[in-house]
Amino acid sequence: MLKKIYRFLILLDGLRFTFGLLKMVMNPKNVNAIFDVRAFRNHKSLKYALNSLHSIPEIHNLIKERYLAPKPYELDDLLLLKDNSLGKVYAEHMKKNNLEVVFYPKMDSNIPDDINYLRMRARQTHDIHHVILDFPATDVGEMAISAFYLAQNKIPLSGLLIGCGFITAVLKYPERIEELVEHVIKGWFAGKNSNYFLGIKWEEFFDKDIDEIRAFLKKQ
Repeated sequence: MLKKIYRFLILLDGLRFTFGLLKMVMNPKNVNAIFDVRAFRNHKSLKYALNSLHSIPEIHNLIKERYLAPKPYELDDLLLLKDNSLGKVYAEHMKKNNLEVVFYPKMDSNIPDDINYLRMRARQTHDIHHVILDFPATDVGEMAISAFYLAQNKIPLSGLLIGCGFITAVLKYPERIEELVEHVIKGWFAGKNSNYFLGIKWEEFFDKDIDEIRAFLKKQ
């Protein structure tokens, strides 16, 4: 009986997630479904990703430390940093694109495990990654960074986001499929040719020259 109930709950989460993805295909601006990991918390794809992340010492240490920035970044303060510093370029990116420092949907779970820690850290650093990789804050830029994350971290939700992008393009914007493919390829190879982003405390690099950071992160 308990097994049947457990399977039913998994099926229910899967249906909820699938329905959410369909809503996202119809309205690409609705990203809430892609951040709902309840249906994937016990899935083998997420377990595989976590095992892979823990095999990398820098990422393993950051996860165990549960490192997070203590508060949202103050863009006006970062704008006072020297020209071409990571912090200033990041703040300019946020201001130019009218982005909020905290813009993700509310967390659907407060379980203090590795999954939620990684989700919280991703919320803090997503646009920092955009800036360092020079991926625009556009739909194809999001596809590129999702491919980057998939190449580096094997997180299944990144693959699902790319899949939603292709479904949306096929159904609504077929003329953009080639553009989408090019950006996914660009993001994938950037992920394979860069040192791991996830194990870095980016806040310690805000005053560093962004070009020097990019050169440091590129695999030799």
